[in-house]
Amino acid sequence: MKKISFFVALLLCLCSFSCKKNRGIPLDESEPLALAPDISWAVVIDPYAAFRKNCDWSAEVTGHCRKADVLLVEGKQISPDGIWYRFTDGWLPDSSVYVYANRLRAQNVADGLK
Repeated sequence: MKKISFFVALLLCLCSFSCKKNRGIPLDESEPLALAPDISWAVVIDPYAAFRKNCDWSAEVTGHCRKADVLLVEGKQISPDGIWYRFTDGWLPDSSVYVYANRLRAQNVADGLK
């Protein structure tokens, strides 16, 4: 009888731990595309990077970004200069960014770069 009481108490104890509210990974609902399966996110790894108008190093500069910026990838193109990613402000080469499948992973990497 003591063994059964011990196992019941142990089971209740384990159940109380597993039934507590899960405080796992917080979900950022401010960005609806954060977990979309066909959307990629990039983290800028250069201290400063220049957006280009086209996929070419000699193309006009259309803007700038900084290390640890998280950007939504809008396109990708392979050129003679390598792989380039399109963003709202222009194009960046793959040597300037790390690309991830979801915003949470990109943001975690960006936080580590700061």
